[in-house]
Amino acid sequence: MRNISIYETTTTFIEIQRLLFHFYNLIHLTLNIRGSADNLADGYRWETCSTIIRLRKFNFIIEFQDPFTDDSQVMNEILKSFSTSFWRDIKKWYVAITTHNVYTISCFNDQLFIIPTTSLPLSTSFDNHWYYSKTKRIKISKNISSINLNQFYNLERLDLFDENKLLLIDNINQFIHLRHLIIHQNISNKILCNILKHNSNIDHLTLSQNNFHQLIPLENIHYLHIENIIKFTNRTQIKELCRIFPCVQRLFIHVNSIRLICQIINGFHHLENGIFQFNGIIKPISNEWLKENTRLNNKTCSFTCRSEPNKFLIWISNSIVPTIHLKDNIAENFNSIQDQRSDKCSLQ
Repeated sequence: MRNISIYETTTTFIEIQRLLFHFYNLIHLTLNIRGSADNLADGYRWETCSTIIRLRKFNFIIEFQDPFTDDSQVMNEILKSFSTSFWRDIKKWYVAITTHNVYTISCFNDQLFIIPTTSLPLSTSFDNHWYYSKTKRIKISKNISSINLNQFYNLERLDLFDENKLLLIDNINQFIHLRHLIIHQNISNKILCNILKHNSNIDHLTLSQNNFHQLIPLENIHYLHIENIIKFTNRTQIKELCRIFPCVQRLFIHVNSIRLICQIINGFHHLENGIFQFNGIIKPISNEWLKENTRLNNKTCSFTCRSEPNKFLIWISNSIVPTIHLKDNIAENFNSIQDQRSDKCSLQ
């Protein structure tokens, strides 16, 4: 066996060493393990293991059982142990250290960067280029007066408190990978339209408003999440929403009537997934009722749905019934397009 991956295991260095002893021909090792920082976060010890020496690729995340407080001395000692010529010059395996883990930078995958509170991790890399290139999600805090995102050229998700923070960003059009824009307070339609007009790659929008007057249709938006604080209460609001976002495929919205669900299903012709939130408990909605009151009575259109005490979920397919994997936190999962920090390595 030449490739091994070990995930989500609490272990010690000795146990890993004994295991690797049986794999003399191993060339690629991936570890996502948990244990004592004193035992596992020691670069000197790892480079004495004969199997590790023969590896071509070594990717790991080591989570500490007991995260330490911001102890610069301990972190610097760990950093030094992974800064030898074996790690940096011969193998070119660069490592980053935080108070709760140590990992090869090849395992750094889409971590959320909060401005201005997030700081760069300690790293054995010769520069921080890797960090900026791999950071794909940024959240701008409320209390900040200036923003410079020029180094985050692979940015995919931008989370802002309000439109004022958006206006602070120089040349937002430079982010060719930006797909998800989140704004937690009302944004003027003029600014929203201008941003989306010049960033056609944005297809996922999270907003906190239900007023879209004078907006032209935004056909590039396929994923629309209206935050829970905003409630849709009448047919006029839904009609306007359907006009502005005619190509929406996935929708999260707070409504006050199951009749509005019917209007949404009929109005969004491309809808594939819908999550409808209610204030109070609702009665279960049956397939038969939906067929009688929506476009879903068409034989070429199949669907699967689920009713919860204060939530209704639906999946629609034009030809076949989708395979659904239901989870309790589906609303949170819906709001993020690959926006969770992976606890597994991103192999390179």
